[in-house]
Amino acid sequence: MLNPFENIKIPPKTEDLIKIVLDRIPKIGGKNVKEREIKRILFYKEQLQKYKDFVSQFPRIDQLHPFYRENIEIIADIDKVKMCLGAINRGVQLSFNIIERYRRLIKSSDEKEANRLMRQCFGRVSSILRSRKDCIDWLIDITSQLKKLKAIDPNLPTIIIAGPPNVGKSTLVSKISSAKPEVASYPFTTKEIHVGHIDTGIVKIQVIDTPGILDRPMSERNSIELKAINAIKNLNGIILFLFDVSNSSIYSAKEQLDLYKEVKSIKSVVIPVLNKIDDKNEELYKQIKENILEKVFEISAEKNIGLDTLLNYVINLLQNGQILDKRDIYLNSG
Repeated sequence: MLNPFENIKIPPKTEDLIKIVLDRIPKIGGKNVKEREIKRILFYKEQLQKYKDFVSQFPRIDQLHPFYRENIEIIADIDKVKMCLGAINRGVQLSFNIIERYRRLIKSSDEKEANRLMRQCFGRVSSILRSRKDCIDWLIDITSQLKKLKAIDPNLPTIIIAGPPNVGKSTLVSKISSAKPEVASYPFTTKEIHVGHIDTGIVKIQVIDTPGILDRPMSERNSIELKAINAIKNLNGIILFLFDVSNSSIYSAKEQLDLYKEVKSIKSVVIPVLNKIDDKNEELYKQIKENILEKVFEISAEKNIGLDTLLNYVINLLQNGQILDKRDIYLNSG
């Protein structure tokens, strides 16, 4: 499944499109003056078609999967997106009507009037575009961002790796799937969603590397964290929540446990995974483990410790259709 915004053709911004027309008009000729001026305004219509196509290619927002709809909400006001789409569409249609009216006027007018009518048409259409410049240029910028989203299929069985920043999520994803996200030892290394796949021979599984989330109110979270929350909330799959129990952990047991509880309140099946077990901080490890009632997996993603056991368990759940919205499946399995 493609990113629904991937195939949208981005048109020139308002002033750029007007300049394209201005630069091209003097080079357009015809068999006579009238034909020349008609061809000139029809060239403007051809350029305006780029805006019409832009609007028609934009997916219907109300029909988008919640994951992609919320991606819009993270970077823009959805009502403004809808308003601008409508404004651009109406502006283009009004411009088409004006061009058609002037085409008829030029055709039926005296040849001496043809150039003046063409210029008048150009001015009126350009005024309509400029009155919508803020909408056109803003929506082009928003769409350019949306086109960069990774293609995620909400219908595939999915493993979502979640947790605070810098706990080893990207390392785990790189070890168990085809994804090769950037891995570094500083917070918020992952700023976007990364996607990998596992082909078991029976089912294809999607693996999502999400940006780190901090233990703080939703209103204080930045757009990077909101992308992770969006994936957790709107993609149908199993969540692997990573705890950092190492001596180098920058998070307390309480911070990690509070975040874990929040993620569990969003999704039904959340599997707790204690990472960096090869450098275990005994006190941190004990505090976290004692406060988790569910089955716990202990791994070191970097050292490949415990990965096969964890992955086999998760794949078994997914291959048997035991994914999300059935809370008792996981709780009763351990």
